[in-house]
Amino acid sequence: MKNIYILLISFLLLSCQDFVDETPKGKVIPKTVDDFGMILDGFDQFDSNSMTYGINNMTLMTDDITMTDAIGNQTDVIGLNAFLWEDYMYNFDDDDDDWNHLYHVIYLSNFVIESIDEAPEGAGNYNRDVVKGTALLYRAYNYFGLVNLYAKHYDKNTASTDLGVPLKIASDVNEKIGRATVAQVYEQIEKDLDDAQNLLPREVEYSFRGTEQAVYGLKARLHLYKGEYKLAWKAAEQARLLSREIKDYNTIIPVMEGQPDFGFTNWPTVYRAWERPDVIFFKDASDKSEAYYMSDELLGLFDQVNDLRFSLFCTDLAFYSFSPDPNGTRFSGDGDCSRGITLGEIYLNEAEAKLRDILQNSATEVTVNDVLDVLNQLRAKRYKTGVVDITETDPLVLLDIVLKERRRECMFKGLRWFDLKRLNKETAFKKTISHTLYGETKTLEPEDNKYILPIPRKVIALNPLIEQNPR
Repeated sequence: MKNIYILLISFLLLSCQDFVDETPKGKVIPKTVDDFGMILDGFDQFDSNSMTYGINNMTLMTDDITMTDAIGNQTDVIGLNAFLWEDYMYNFDDDDDDWNHLYHVIYLSNFVIESIDEAPEGAGNYNRDVVKGTALLYRAYNYFGLVNLYAKHYDKNTASTDLGVPLKIASDVNEKIGRATVAQVYEQIEKDLDDAQNLLPREVEYSFRGTEQAVYGLKARLHLYKGEYKLAWKAAEQARLLSREIKDYNTIIPVMEGQPDFGFTNWPTVYRAWERPDVIFFKDASDKSEAYYMSDELLGLFDQVNDLRFSLFCTDLAFYSFSPDPNGTRFSGDGDCSRGITLGEIYLNEAEAKLRDILQNSATEVTVNDVLDVLNQLRAKRYKTGVVDITETDPLVLLDIVLKERRRECMFKGLRWFDLKRLNKETAFKKTISHTLYGETKTLEPEDNKYILPIPRKVIALNPLIEQNPR
């Protein structure tokens, strides 16, 4: 797939001086359904403007990683600022990669949505409805990332007044707007997903194209984060039932036992990660998660003998070597760290949402056995054959088990930072986390303003209608 058409219209969509300040010249505007389909197929993991861009700095800010001084010496200033929760990761004149690239995809999606209905067919390589549905899904997915990075976690009591992000749903590059509320952004995401749902197929050749189950998968995540648990588990259940069988990690064969950097005989490489079997909607991992090391807390959550996610994909060996790594244990780049929607997350969204529905709704139609069934289906594919099922029936104890399973399954997939934000709203799960580097330890309290990233300062300088987050 080529991303040439992203460049063809970037002069329209990236010239918006509210967000970026370079304007490519001399480009040609695409016109046909096929042209717009090729825009959305702009997959190139070496291009930071790819449609599959995954959020960048979140992993560094979480409690899943540690950083030695030696690794700190190899990390750029932005990465160090993220790891140490500085007030600003970027200098005043720097581009914020997440802000720019997520809006880049939104601008392209807006252009496609506005143009697709009247576009001539072209050669007939793309279906009009699928192209439109995929653009709607892309817009929804990227707004979900933006509102969870740059705004407070959704709270039904305050979402109508909490500041979200600028809500650009048209490709007018001259439009200057302020920040919509968190509620308004979520409403737009839900509308886009509803509109996309009936336009998309169940199966596609490439997982960076939209599907019906991807829509349900994002709906499940969205409703879980909103605390709408019945809607969340129903969407997750639908996504799971529409999807292929989850990958059994017992069948994965390493090229070199104990050293995942050399890859696997029956598992796609990091360069074709969108082919991995449990990826429902692919987004690239853009922050080189494999270069960072697992925290003691995360390591302690694993059954290091029987959990195949650990034994297959984690290593305490140096890169492409059988020598010990002095920096600790890391997650190999050949593990699954897609930043999109994966089937494992869908199983755990369903299990968690069903449990929370049980805890909050005495009239719920689901039982603890329904939760155990979903949870153990996943575990059967992630642990060595013969590991016993979970049988815990106390909903509160089981919720803790599910959340720990979620942390293992979703490590380095870009969800932990958002999960910390939402779990900090609950007394039972809020936590203070610490990072140490160069002999200095910094802590992040549950309600710290630094859980909400600053709007890029150059953006505010160009558009004073956008209000900054408190530091």
